[in-house]
Amino acid sequence: MSKKNIFQKLIEIFRSIFCKECTTEECLENANEKGIFCYKDEGRTKEMLSYSEVIDMLKRYDTTRIQPLEGALGYEDSRVTTFDFIQFKKYLGHVENLSKKANVKMTGISFIASAKKHEKNGKEYSGLIYVPSTTIKGADVLYDPLQSAKQGKLVTFKEMLEKHGYNWIYDTEGDYKEGKRKDYNYSLKTVKKQEANLRGGDDDVIIVSDDSGFGNRGQISPPY
Repeated sequence: MSKKNIFQKLIEIFRSIFCKECTTEECLENANEKGIFCYKDEGRTKEMLSYSEVIDMLKRYDTTRIQPLEGALGYEDSRVTTFDFIQFKKYLGHVENLSKKANVKMTGISFIASAKKHEKNGKEYSGLIYVPSTTIKGADVLYDPLQSAKQGKLVTFKEMLEKHGYNWIYDTEGDYKEGKRKDYNYSLKTVKKQEANLRGGDDDVIIVSDDSGFGNRGQISPPY
């Protein structure tokens, strides 16, 4: 083995032990098989905004969202959700690896509006849940990469929520029109038995595990 090859091998070993990701344009051999996903800077991408677009979008929120939300809540809702960059990359690497094991091609990440009670002041603030998606017949399908890897097939976001006692109506226009409720109550009271491991709850839903392949853990502002 030449000195060059020995040096290259040492670099690969160092990266595989300490980096767990590629830091240069040159990727490790068989990197994806090792759970290492390599990306490079391809320049300005199509989803990047101009300042005029950013300001237009912010103004539209200012004039159509702040007053109704503050009037309904009695306080200003959160406006910013920040996710730790390194942790988010780790999440993406993990769910991409799980998706590969399940033979599901991850084609997107959906950010779903939600609300969470603030630990200190008890008020509820908007937040975001991120959920991987795949493309089937031209349509985005939200799915759980963890459950998909465990079961060896595509397991959708909607079917997992149903098993946990919640009706998700936002996958298709038909689901939305059929499932939309005036009281905004999307709990399902059907008892669903899956395995011996069960959890008692408001609707006595029996579930296997609370673990999902979705993410959040972000910092929201406000509150200040």
